[in-house]
Amino acid sequence: MSGRMFFYYKSSILLLLRTRWMGPYLLLPPMLAFMVYAEAYLSAQGVTGIFNLQQRTVLAIWNASLLLTLIAGIKSCLFFSRLWGSFWFRNSLSLPVSRSSGFWGPLLAALSVATVMYLLTTGAVIAALPEIGRFPWVQVLAELYVPVIWAVSAGALLGLITSGTAGSLFFVALMLLGFLTGMPSLYPSSGWLQVVVPPVGRIMTLSLVFPSGLIQAVLLLVHSVIVLTLGRFLYSVGIKRK
Repeated sequence: MSGRMFFYYKSSILLLLRTRWMGPYLLLPPMLAFMVYAEAYLSAQGVTGIFNLQQRTVLAIWNASLLLTLIAGIKSCLFFSRLWGSFWFRNSLSLPVSRSSGFWGPLLAALSVATVMYLLTTGAVIAALPEIGRFPWVQVLAELYVPVIWAVSAGALLGLITSGTAGSLFFVALMLLGFLTGMPSLYPSSGWLQVVVPPVGRIMTLSLVFPSGLIQAVLLLVHSVIVLTLGRFLYSVGIKRK
């Protein structure tokens, strides 16, 4: 990839590394490490003996994924809305750089930051857990990473079509609805809603079930691709008018 195509990526990374964007992310690893350590200690004392070790491990990693998904989605809505609506971005379209990279560059930058934080956060969680022996780490970590991809993708679309605040509120509502898909008692077990609503909750409940967990992860990836395709189309329409 040429330096011209990297222009928006590098510019976005520099913006995202500022304190106001990174602050909430940096609080995640120590907070979750403490939560997992406390849970493990209470379990060893017989206070929380409901879950076995594998279930507690998935729950701990899911907590990390859930919190990171929430933060990444809200931050993405705010970031993309401010970036694409700024005078700097409008003026930069006249530079000799690829206009399409104005969409993909910031998107990859936001996803890169979220991915690094996912690795740091889950690494902190795993380090705080007792040795578990045989465990499908790759399967669980890959499946629970998909909601982070979806959050950044949804944030890009919402940041493109509405304000950062409105997009954040809509994202939280959509994520809550997707979370409820993992609770059969509160959510329909069949019907078109199972396809339309992002299966965020079902990935959690089926993480240790193969291939059901993988199917839900693929379905959420499809949601992400659809959102990105729509966002890229609207971005193209928008820059043609400038």
